Amino acid sequence: MATLSLQVSKGTASRCGLRLEEVVLSLSDQLSKPRAVGPRRPGWQPPSPNVHPEQSAPAPSQLPLPPPSTLRLVPLGGLGEVGMNCLALQQADGLLLIDCGVTFPSTDLGVDVYHPRFDHVLALRDQVRGIVLTHGHEDHIGGLPFLLRHLDVPVWGPPHALELVRYRLAEHALEDKVRLLPTQVGREVAIGGFVVEPLRVTHSIVDATALAIHTAAGLVVHTGDFKLDPTPLDGEPTDEARFRALGDAGVRLLLSDSTNVDSPGEAGSERAVAHALAELVETAPARVVVGVFASNVQRLLALGQAAIRARRKICLLGRSVQTHVRAAQTVGRLPWPSDLLVPPEVASSMPRERLLVIASGTQAERASTLTRFASGTHPLLRLEEGDRVVLSSRVIPGNDRPVVDMMAGLLRLGVELVTWSTDRRVHASGHAHRTEQARMIDLTQPRGFLPVHGALHHLTRHAELARERGVAEVLVAENGHVVEIGKTQPLGRSGRAVTGRVATAGGEELGEEVLRERANLGRSGVAFVSLVVDVHGALAAPPQVLARGVTGELEGGALRAAARAVAQAVNDCEPRARRRDNDIIEIARLAARRTLEAKLGRRPLVTVALTRL
Repeated sequence: MATLSLQVSKGTASRCGLRLEEVVLSLSDQLSKPRAVGPRRPGWQPPSPNVHPEQSAPAPSQLPLPPPSTLRLVPLGGLGEVGMNCLALQQADGLLLIDCGVTFPSTDLGVDVYHPRFDHVLALRDQVRGIVLTHGHEDHIGGLPFLLRHLDVPVWGPPHALELVRYRLAEHALEDKVRLLPTQVGREVAIGGFVVEPLRVTHSIVDATALAIHTAAGLVVHTGDFKLDPTPLDGEPTDEARFRALGDAGVRLLLSDSTNVDSPGEAGSERAVAHALAELVETAPARVVVGVFASNVQRLLALGQAAIRARRKICLLGRSVQTHVRAAQTVGRLPWPSDLLVPPEVASSMPRERLLVIASGTQAERASTLTRFASGTHPLLRLEEGDRVVLSSRVIPGNDRPVVDMMAGLLRLGVELVTWSTDRRVHASGHAHRTEQARMIDLTQPRGFLPVHGALHHLTRHAELARERGVAEVLVAENGHVVEIGKTQPLGRSGRAVTGRVATAGGEELGEEVLRERANLGRSGVAFVSLVVDVHGALAAPPQVLARGVTGELEGGALRAAARAVAQAVNDCEPRARRRDNDIIEIARLAARRTLEAKLGRRPLVTVALTRL
């Protein structure tokens, strides 16, 4: 267990004495501050002692360069999990990275996001030719700032994705230090020895692309996230004709989105969702609130059209929806009239029948707009009986309980609540269902197949589907598996690379020690020991012990017993040990911890504040 010490000068102690509450506050401040372990300035390469332990001094790759006609694939994220998509393609003349995303925490340890470990890429930094993005979702672009603070390479991607990347880079003071190069559907770009052609696909974000990549091993098609929506609202369906033409020419390897492999049939059209939302907006007698995934610009287009027809103004509430609207408008993807939006500050004064609120927080994220609505704590707007709330989304697995709680809060307000459970028309997935996945395989006719983007269950089922469709070479791989394929070399695994995830908070990386301490605090709580000694190390006042987050019969004597044990341990230790701060702190810590464990049956984190007069 780590120990924190707070030393107070003799003058301060003699002037106002030592107050335990002040010690607790000081220690709490120390405990609550994330320990910055990554570089704080753009472009700065930190010495290894200050780098995240899992990112420091990447060892040179033990793998030899691939032979001239071989392609090596190393997934750093997204295979064996949902999210954090990042795939390295390496051949003899260089390395290309496809996407660089993040994933979100399932537990509350103060972590904002996790990004992939980049050891494999950083060890080969001289070979990295660039990064290509398929689209602008956070699980495909969110990790870029954490990689690009270590690596100076260009980033190619669709214009909408790059606009979102600019916002992320600006948060890390990197916006002027990274080369962002827009791709265009159907136009090839040479990146080192790779030639990449973006292909239009439909997804739950505009400007999404698949990639046709000419490699040393042959043509590789990476679908990105896709669906086969024949009538997307932006008028840009998946280019099935181009996929078919590539299949006729010969696809050596297909990498295909596995997320919805358990869902039969097709994902459904965004245009059908638009019709349902328009009906709900136009028939609402009072205020309408629509919760959306903020990145779904097609749905934002639909809501804009519905608002105009219903003669309503739109108010955007939530940072993420405001960011995505601004990005889409910047690149011309959201042509709303200038007078359609009203500022959040006037929402409460608008006639209820004239307002449409677009809100973020469909997964009941803490402090999100919808969560605040449900609890009645939003600072700008309170929902009232008769308002209509539409959750145009699905519940992401793992978020069921908080979303149900949020829905209960909304219902208690007396609003009319419409969800995907009560009206299946209000949402359509952005990921291909099983029938669409089979069609992608049939269109491209690949010799080899590697499922991507999904948990192991999804990858395994998608691999089974490929075998059913007659693909000769099929392989399931997870993060860290080294996969190789050649013009004549069959698809197979050839070792492992270092992979994993790195926690971040406030833009900085958190070490494993910090996460362990936070987990321990959550499990067992913390006890604070205040110790005042004279210059010789003799007790100048009785020790005091205070606990936070510790359960048990604390008032029944456990804290007093711990204080007595600390006093005895300090009195009994050798005079030489009492003269050294570190020694006396450790003696006091161990005495308090042992006593609390004996009394309570659990071992809290113990920190000691030492004042030497």
